[in-house]
Amino acid sequence: MVPQDDYSRWLERNVSFNTFEGLVAINVGCQLNGNLQDATLPPAGIHFNTLISNCIIEKNCRVYRNNVLKDTYIGANASILGNGQLVHSPNASNYGMLKLSVGPESGGGREVFVTLESTMIDICCQLKMNHKEGKEMPTSPIPLSPYNMIGNNCIFRDNPTARDIFLLPTSKIEATNNIESVTLMPGASIGYGASAKNASLQWNTFIHQSHVENVLLMEQAKVGPNSIVQDSILGPDVHVSAGEVHASVLGPNTNAHHQSLLISVLWPLGRGNVGYGANVGSNHTGRLPDQEVVAAEGTFWGLSSVIKFPVNIAAPYSIVAAGTTLVPQHISMPFSLLVEQHQECYILPAWVLQSSPYTISRSEIKFSTRRKAKRHEWYTGWKIIRPSTIDLMMTSRQILEASNGSSEYRNIPGAGKAILSEKSRRVGIAAYSACIQRYALLGLLQYCQENLENITANNILESNRESEYLLPVIDLTEPRWPVLPWEEEPNYLWSHQKAVLFREFPSRKVAELLNKLLELEKDYAQRVQRSKNRDDTRGAQIIPGYRDSHVHADDDEVVKSVTEFSLSVEKNVQNVLLILGRKHSRL
Repeated sequence: MVPQDDYSRWLERNVSFNTFEGLVAINVGCQLNGNLQDATLPPAGIHFNTLISNCIIEKNCRVYRNNVLKDTYIGANASILGNGQLVHSPNASNYGMLKLSVGPESGGGREVFVTLESTMIDICCQLKMNHKEGKEMPTSPIPLSPYNMIGNNCIFRDNPTARDIFLLPTSKIEATNNIESVTLMPGASIGYGASAKNASLQWNTFIHQSHVENVLLMEQAKVGPNSIVQDSILGPDVHVSAGEVHASVLGPNTNAHHQSLLISVLWPLGRGNVGYGANVGSNHTGRLPDQEVVAAEGTFWGLSSVIKFPVNIAAPYSIVAAGTTLVPQHISMPFSLLVEQHQECYILPAWVLQSSPYTISRSEIKFSTRRKAKRHEWYTGWKIIRPSTIDLMMTSRQILEASNGSSEYRNIPGAGKAILSEKSRRVGIAAYSACIQRYALLGLLQYCQENLENITANNILESNRESEYLLPVIDLTEPRWPVLPWEEEPNYLWSHQKAVLFREFPSRKVAELLNKLLELEKDYAQRVQRSKNRDDTRGAQIIPGYRDSHVHADDDEVVKSVTEFSLSVEKNVQNVLLILGRKHSRL
């Protein structure tokens, strides 16, 4: 601390050319420049400010060349530099609490109350998507602060106008156009031509050269450049750039990296992509903009696709191909391709499983390595192939098996208004069956490895026949929210896999089942490599120098990972069969 008799000397050196009004409290202390976050920051001090009114300024701050600073608390080591006007409203909004309306832009709406620490679980609960009871978010007001709050080690620089801001330590607002009623958690930033109003930004979020209004950005969400996001919730690790998002909920790991449009899209499980020119925004009937789209986990909206509301893509990891137009409908068959041919929309059920399994394997790796939102990590790491997706596949396969005797099929339950060809029906049945059986047999292998002392080479499942009745019956024509992955019981996995084994295999001899697993695992690995090889071969036939500038399938990390897993399964199966064979020979 500065000795009492040196206050005047300290003030002369560190405070100059300012106009003060009202109560201005300056914490007098040694100016050591604190924890500088940026080498371009000047030394600590308060200089050349036109007006500072009713402010509290802590130690080691840099407050330079601001026109008007009013009703603001400035934490230690903060930098307030070159701003126009920073003021505080008497009726400022509750910091960190927003009331948003998603879905219908008019004629209704789905109200959501969010706080700075809201999760996708909280959002789904308020939207009544959950199948189990969850906590309701508080809707009562929290006490208002009479000050703008700029926390320790924050940077607030080169902003012409700002009002009602709450910056927690290490957050930044730099070179924006206009800022009003924003709350930033540590590590969050708004900068470089952005404007924001009524926005809450969780940890390490970023808005750049974009306009946002009435939004919640969850941890590691990014907006910009050249984007407009209004009345929306962006979940953890969501990236939006060069497009528009209105009245929507985008779940974890959703990416819209190109010029595109999303209006009234309810996409709680995210994990999808929006291609350039995708028009998922035809929500106006000519009467009211009150229509919506529901998107399943992993939906891919292809380039220049046109979606005429209302549409419910309840089919996880399905692809709307480039240039496809979807009329209002409800589609529930997972891993499908929707493609327009001769001005008609066709559905290829399980196309992703059969023709592009590389996509599934790459996605599993991508979602495990690209999740940067550590505070949401505990619920965002679910598997793609899990009980709820298997249930959808089994129901879809049952519908496909019941539809036969024609070259084309229309009005198939779960296929919406798309046309199904006989070839696609047969391929879909086979692809669903392979995935379902592989899922169940992998569970059997794990069970055998963990319980070798309790099983024999013959029947291990007969004592648990009640598992046969665990599989749900799903009506693919009924509008329903997906089973939320964080609501699936971890201990339920083997019970579900066992129930599938009952359904799929009349014989329950371990040796036969494990040999079937080897067959399916080898086939899956080969199909993953073939799907990558197909791109390599086609590219080399069209693009000069393709082989020299692209990773070949043999060297691809996804293909190698799948191959290694297949070899490990083969080794584990052989070990189990060897041990069971020894046990059988002793009997």
